[in-house]
Amino acid sequence: DSILLGRTTGSLNNQTENPNIDPATGLDRRLNAYRPDLADAALVGKLVAAEFRDPRPWHCALPFAATLKTPGGEQGSELLSGETFMVLDVADGWAWGWSAHDHYVGYVEASALANGEGAPLPKTATATATDPVEAAMEHLGKPYVWGGRGGAGIDCSGLVQRGYAAIGIALPRDSDMQRAEAGRLLVDEEPLQRGDLVFFPGHVGLMMDADTLLHATRFHGKTVIEPLAPVVARAMGRFGEGLVARKRIVP
Repeated sequence: DSILLGRTTGSLNNQTENPNIDPATGLDRRLNAYRPDLADAALVGKLVAAEFRDPRPWHCALPFAATLKTPGGEQGSELLSGETFMVLDVADGWAWGWSAHDHYVGYVEASALANGEGAPLPKTATATATDPVEAAMEHLGKPYVWGGRGGAGIDCSGLVQRGYAAIGIALPRDSDMQRAEAGRLLVDEEPLQRGDLVFFPGHVGLMMDADTLLHATRFHGKTVIEPLAPVVARAMGRFGEGLVARKRIVP
């Protein structure tokens, strides 16, 4: 995590250098649930595991629950109330699987989940707003928390994901995924507009207009609005580069 900006998830420029990519399988560990002893049945033929299993739908029964990279370890993401978690295994108080809304893999305390069978689970990225920036503004001032999506706090890519989910557009979880997969790149002569995504080394934010940025950042310790120019300057001072991509999400 960059102290200057926000959430860092590995190299943005060369996927082969991304520590999340397993060199043995070529798969992103964040999005593919597999261990030597057990793997998602969807991965049959892509890797070797002692057992393949179909996941079972459970859901978050608390206001929010951390999704951890290992049992009791670092937070990777967060489940919010009612969100579906596809469970592959439960052991020693931990459920292992992936979030239905973005396929993010991790461990959740089993006590935070309820069996999803028969439970009214929300649809992924159901539209409740018309403006992603306005929706993201609901998190203004919320503490910056690595892996947060608005429960205990929120991180940069979580803010972007939540803003666009509110208008019915599902985006990937992490900033490098959003840069690689979401929307289209803006060419140099295209001015920024409201709702555009701007990417820095290990960080992403939402433009409120051509010159103003809304972002969750560890530098300020919360979600803030500030002019784009000083954020670019901080990135240049820290990393030797400022904006690394500008993208527009087209419904």
